[in-house]
Amino acid sequence: MIVAKFGGTAVTPRNLIYVKRIVTEAHGAVVVSAVGKEFKEDRKVTDLLLAYRARPDDGIWRLIADKYRRLAEVNAVDVDVDALLKDAQRRALLHDGQYCASLGEELSAKITAKFLGADYVEAEDVVRFDENGDLLVEETYSNIRAAFDGGKLSVMGGFYGSTVCGRHTFSRGGGDVSGAIVAAALNASLYENWTDVSGVCIADPAKIHNVASVEGIGYSEMRLLSRSGAEVLHPDAIEPCERLGIPIKIGNFYCPDGASTLVSRCPSRCRLLSVAEKAADGVFVTTVLHSYPQWQMTRLISHFLHSQTNELRFFNVGYTVEPDISAEFSDHIVRLTSRVSILDPLYKSLTL
Repeated sequence: MIVAKFGGTAVTPRNLIYVKRIVTEAHGAVVVSAVGKEFKEDRKVTDLLLAYRARPDDGIWRLIADKYRRLAEVNAVDVDVDALLKDAQRRALLHDGQYCASLGEELSAKITAKFLGADYVEAEDVVRFDENGDLLVEETYSNIRAAFDGGKLSVMGGFYGSTVCGRHTFSRGGGDVSGAIVAAALNASLYENWTDVSGVCIADPAKIHNVASVEGIGYSEMRLLSRSGAEVLHPDAIEPCERLGIPIKIGNFYCPDGASTLVSRCPSRCRLLSVAEKAADGVFVTTVLHSYPQWQMTRLISHFLHSQTNELRFFNVGYTVEPDISAEFSDHIVRLTSRVSILDPLYKSLTL
């Protein structure tokens, strides 16, 4: 049995049809995020909900409601979306911020369940936390097995559960964790995590043209990638599957038969796993994750730094200007700090 989790980009009016095309009779459970951004300047539903909770403005709620009305209308979902929205708006103001933030996933799951002809499972009833916010694993797993034991496809919202005091959410991106928990509880044969990128790319495909992806990667390597800034999978989503040896497929819902990454007990055959860059306070920090021997990576980085050296001439006298880049090496990780972006030339240098 397969458990599939769909990110917010898949749960949009134009893309929900891809969910139906992917889900088959082999799937026993589907976990969904809140409706995602439809264009670059769009605002995420969770952010809108939190803004509405802080300042109950009808204009903010209309933005939220419009997303879910169009999700149902564009896909001809037989659901009373106005009744769902009215009830959600009422509860948004009766409870705390975590409860309000979870309403996006709840609405997505209820509409998606109707769209797929599936049962709806309320995450608040099955995913349980203690008073410190730690997952009650055994109780949660038992609840999930009972809730999904109808022999029929069921849909649940990710990102949240409950304590004895009310709803509780994972950290942002925690829908991945919800999916992994369901997969582990049901002892699934595969956990699929569907995003809008083709698996784990070595570099950000929005910044590097025609970037390569990693075909297979180990659990520990994926955890390292996630904790180093790779946003394709929440780092806490790995452990539930790793404990039972459940492979995780990270694929592109736009092209489900295309390139993807399988996370399993088998380490990657790729030496270069990731080249990621973040900018803060006018400084660029570029992190390279790899499985090269240390001496070999040192030589590759040295070659790159030499390629960045500029030679200037004044009055026929040559001067060498060293690049303003510092490199720090640790076990399978290199961090380079620079005043300008070096992502593109570094990626090209390491993949030539």
